[in-house]
Amino acid sequence: MRQVMSLRHSGILIPIVLVTLFSCNMRDNARSHGSIRLGDSSTIVTETDSDNLKDLVTDFSSNVPEHSQNADTATAAPADTATKPAATATQPDAAKPAQPTPAATQPQGNGLTVAFKDVTVFIPGITVKTYRAQNLEKANGASYQLTGGKLPGNQIKITSGTVTRISQRYQTVVAIKSDLGTLPLDALSNTTDWQALPGGKNGYNITGLDSRHLQYSRANAAQIKKAAERAMRAHRISRRKEKEWMNSIARVRAVNQPPSTVTLRSVMWKIEGKDARGRSFQKQVRVDLPI
Repeated sequence: MRQVMSLRHSGILIPIVLVTLFSCNMRDNARSHGSIRLGDSSTIVTETDSDNLKDLVTDFSSNVPEHSQNADTATAAPADTATKPAATATQPDAAKPAQPTPAATQPQGNGLTVAFKDVTVFIPGITVKTYRAQNLEKANGASYQLTGGKLPGNQIKITSGTVTRISQRYQTVVAIKSDLGTLPLDALSNTTDWQALPGGKNGYNITGLDSRHLQYSRANAAQIKKAAERAMRAHRISRRKEKEWMNSIARVRAVNQPPSTVTLRSVMWKIEGKDARGRSFQKQVRVDLPI
């Protein structure tokens, strides 16, 4: 009987153990699916819903204007349009200092017109250039460089304003001119005193600028050589070139003996008069000549 009972108990225990082991195995499988293998199609998840495939981060593009990338583009555009008239309105004021005066753009024929606020000066038959903008409405002086025409024997004409006197002075310089080039000797320059020009309402004659009447610094041979040495040091001329220059003036005994020559460097005019209110004014014009 004991053996029969043991077998009965064993028959009951075996199924219970098998059921328990199967349940444990199912729980383990539910917790872990094993490692994902690259290239294994069974582990790839394919999404087919287009809403889930959208990128929430905006791509950057250097070719897209900055305002078009902002969320406030619709409000930014009207603000930008509203500022354009203000920017356009300020452009003429900013450009005024660089613009020539109205009278300067309307020359009285071929020549130089200098239109100051109180007086307009005209020198016919010459052409000039300038290296900087000059606001003649506010300035009391103007300077130019002669590029064509002649000053000796010319005239200064007043096309507007009341002028009582025009005075002139000029500067000369001794220069060495040879195959080596032109070497101005600044140590031998001379500036004259103011001299009143003859003339009146029809114009003032430019006199005293011909070579026979020019005033200049006088120097002997030693002074000319010393001035040449100073000029070469100022221009940083090489030792070899310096010897060539000195050889070219070895026999020079006077400033007007070739290759040394007296050259007109610049001419200045002082224009005096009265404005519409009777107040005195003074303007100056300088014209530099190429050496």
